[in-house]
Amino acid sequence: MNSASVPVTMADLRRWAQEARLPGDPPPLSDDAALLIASGHLSPGGRALVVRRMSMGLPLPRLTGSYGELRRLQHAILHLEQQLATGMIPNVVATVLRTRLSGMTRRREDARRVVVGGKGVFATSTRAIRRERRENLYLEIDEREKLFTGVLYTPVANLPVGGGVRRAGSAAVDRIAGFVGSLAGRNAAQNVEEWINEALGSDGKPAPSGRGGADFSDGYEALQFVAGHFYDRIQHSPAWRSDFFELQRSAVNLHAELAEIAADVVTLRTLRVDLDQARASGGYDQGFVEHLDQREAALRPVWTELLSRVQALVEIAQTVESASAELRILDEYDRTSTLDARIDHLVARSGDRELSADNTRRLSEQVRAGEEQLRIYRDVLQGNIARIAPHQAPMELPERYEPGPS
Repeated sequence: MNSASVPVTMADLRRWAQEARLPGDPPPLSDDAALLIASGHLSPGGRALVVRRMSMGLPLPRLTGSYGELRRLQHAILHLEQQLATGMIPNVVATVLRTRLSGMTRRREDARRVVVGGKGVFATSTRAIRRERRENLYLEIDEREKLFTGVLYTPVANLPVGGGVRRAGSAAVDRIAGFVGSLAGRNAAQNVEEWINEALGSDGKPAPSGRGGADFSDGYEALQFVAGHFYDRIQHSPAWRSDFFELQRSAVNLHAELAEIAADVVTLRTLRVDLDQARASGGYDQGFVEHLDQREAALRPVWTELLSRVQALVEIAQTVESASAELRILDEYDRTSTLDARIDHLVARSGDRELSADNTRRLSEQVRAGEEQLRIYRDVLQGNIARIAPHQAPMELPERYEPGPS
């Protein structure tokens, strides 16, 4: 997945989503990608505002760490809450777990203040707030709360499944109970905490995948990660930022495309849950089940369309990365042209210009070949962008399947 020379097909995307697993070891998402994916939880107006601020280079909330680390923190908090809710954890261990949970919750609340408070990001005075609202740049508090909820679920690979301390009745709980019973002396609490640290692992480090590759909680999260991953590769590509692709950059808003893909994925996941719950509660009625099957079938083209839009992002990323090699040739030519002038001056004094002429002809041939290849890349890129452009407006799902306000 990390190679520009290996194409990613629709079949690949479909398989990755079905398995909720990606090949290789992709890097974590950037904060920009995480924020755009999180904006999928906002209203259309709030999402457009986040995209507008990012497109204009205006500040957005940034944490001391990454949003991926915040997701891991949230995952650890939920896991500890589940353990404590069983009521079967020995008191000594439960005390240590509550202490750890309290510290994690404080860290999460600090992150919430950064995102929702927006200090140094969004206007705070009455006059400044009015000005930002007029310019459609002010993200309201309720939208920031939704944004924070979104970043708590930033797509992250290889989250720990379970942990050393599992549900009540498991072997791990029995091990803790036996371990605590054997403790004695002043260092008992410290020993318990050290053992729990080892059992639960660090909430800030990824858990290794036993099968290799990157595992995700479900296929929807995997698809969001793929979209964010290739968005990052496009944004970080020198070729994409070059003057040669200026027209292509102006033809598509990648920030908006990633945000809309994320929004549609969030909506489809919500509908999937609602359909499953409806099927579970009304499964005895065959007519109702058939109706649900029909509505589910109506959503399949939307999923296929999402896969196609993500593949378009993939192809744009791979095209601009391939074009980077040609741009390096042009850069080398520009650098060498300066050397040519110096060489010409020196060789002219000896009456021999052949070396400079040969060098110039060789470089000119390379440049012509590079420019021709870049023109091909530009045409290919224009075709990929054309697949995205019609979806710059948010896709509309069937009316009855629009999720209600959260």
